[in-house]
Amino acid sequence: MSYVTLEAQIDHGKVVVDEPERLPKSARALLTILGPVGSVLVPENPLEALEALQKHLKLDENRATEWMATVQEARR
Repeated sequence: MSYVTLEAQIDHGKVVVDEPERLPKSARALLTILGPVGSVLVPENPLEALEALQKHLKLDENRATEWMATVQEARR
């Protein structure tokens, strides 16, 4: 079994290979999606990190306060 790695672009859900002549006429393939450069936002400060975590965990103000108290208690 041999493997070929080709660079490709995705255009409206269709895979467009940069070098189609290197593709076999028929084969099975695995596709790995590489996220766009800079797609992961890194919080610049602790407050932004907390807000991002709150959003990710879907915490309202009350639940966020309870969660923070739980974290502070666990650190003791």
